[in-house]
Amino acid sequence: MQTNHTITEIVRQYYQFRGLTEPDANQAFLFLVSEVGELSDAFVENQGQWIRNNPDRERDVQAEIGDVLMMLTVFAASQGFDPLEAMLAKMARKGFAPVEEK
Repeated sequence: MQTNHTITEIVRQYYQFRGLTEPDANQAFLFLVSEVGELSDAFVENQGQWIRNNPDRERDVQAEIGDVLMMLTVFAASQGFDPLEAMLAKMARKGFAPVEEK
């Protein structure tokens, strides 16, 4: 799936599609931390030496990464920027510029 939309635009469209209200900065940050916890739980489940408290609970690393990215995007947007643009700006400060694929 290729799109010319920013990640922020896509997340806003998702919220509109679902009829949800976008969280404010505080809510988005707390949701983000919560989702990172769920991602950690899903990742740890795949480690053989760990014993889970709720072994029957479904855990999905890919889905949790999606949740983390979505909530990071909402939090970034609440601060006035797109997370992809923030990442690219950080990389540029370190002298890196991605090469456009042909």
